Amino acid sequence: MGFAELAIAEPMRVQAIPMRERGKEWHKRDIDAAEPVTDDLAIKHELSAQYKRTSKVASFEQSGAADAQPLPPVHDVELSWMGPNGFVLTGIEFIGDVAYAQSWWCRFLT
Repeated sequence: MGFAELAIAEPMRVQAIPMRERGKEWHKRDIDAAEPVTDDLAIKHELSAQYKRTSKVASFEQSGAADAQPLPPVHDVELSWMGPNGFVLTGIEFIGDVAYAQSWWCRFLT
């Protein structure tokens, strides 16, 4: 099994807090006060309707097709920081047809 297969094989349970709203960075106190989304995070290569190409997309696994995503998916996602208390994923989210910068502060759940 190659690295890419390992990296996207199974979702992981995390608490995630968005760090921006419509591209505007939140103040640290707002991030600290925000209610996290707790769900199964997955990062997969998939065809992006917005980009009309394959993109690495971070999203939350849902139990049913009709379940709404708790946060908009992040396209062209990259790991931008990692430490003992969590990690930050950064990429682009689409709200309607508009692309915005987005980062998620994520913490593992044990």
